[in-house]
Amino acid sequence: MSKQLAFEAWLACIEAEQAGVLATILQTELPLTNPESSRMFISNEGIPIGDLRDASINAQIMEIAIRKLHEKKPKSETYTFSGSDGLEMSFFIDVYIPPIDLIIFGAGHDAIPVANYSVSLGLRTTVVDSRSFYNSDERFPGIRRIVTNEDGYQENIKIGNRTYIIVMNHHLEKDQKTLEFVLNSQSPYIGLLGPRSRRIRMLETLEEEGIVFSDSQLQRLYSPIGLDIGASSSEEIAISILAEIIAIKNGHRGGFLQGAEFIHNN
Repeated sequence: MSKQLAFEAWLACIEAEQAGVLATILQTELPLTNPESSRMFISNEGIPIGDLRDASINAQIMEIAIRKLHEKKPKSETYTFSGSDGLEMSFFIDVYIPPIDLIIFGAGHDAIPVANYSVSLGLRTTVVDSRSFYNSDERFPGIRRIVTNEDGYQENIKIGNRTYIIVMNHHLEKDQKTLEFVLNSQSPYIGLLGPRSRRIRMLETLEEEGIVFSDSQLQRLYSPIGLDIGASSSEEIAISILAEIIAIKNGHRGGFLQGAEFIHNN
């Protein structure tokens, strides 16, 4: 693959807001006989485009790229490698990670502060509800809205491994259908509003219908939702929910900082 194709794939990755890595040769002890071999792109699926003219270096770049694509906060860095011929080459490994997505299922009154606070945190926020009167621009100004019922989920909603989910339809059957859909996705966080007994009831009903989830799927289900801060109002509950999402995203448990050895550590 050519340098141009690798760079085009990188630009396409950014435009499509997909995660990817671009490795570019900064310095080498020998001039490149083929200028097109100065870049390699690695997609979020781990598919390489390009060839850095050395199989050993290609493998090392791939290893770093895949590791970075799985990190919570990957950083672009410069690396120096020795090729199979013993010569050193320096590379800049550029990482693009798209913004976090948050999808809120349910456009009730308590979804409004969740959506507003989510946007203020820089999360790409989407509200899903089939009721156009509730799921309106007046109630959710400037927020992406999908007006569909459960039958339209597969066609209209895409959930990736950086998509966080909140289920708050306030309707038992809708929440059951939504859980069936989102638990089969790559979402790292699925928060379900309501008490523990309600969650158990829904999962038992789904199991009676032959829909059983694995332990790894259920580990991503957070219910009751939110951090325990004594929240009571819709605004406080929204802060509790989003605080939990921030903690999960950053790999933290969300406890008190007082007495902690480190503060805001990576």
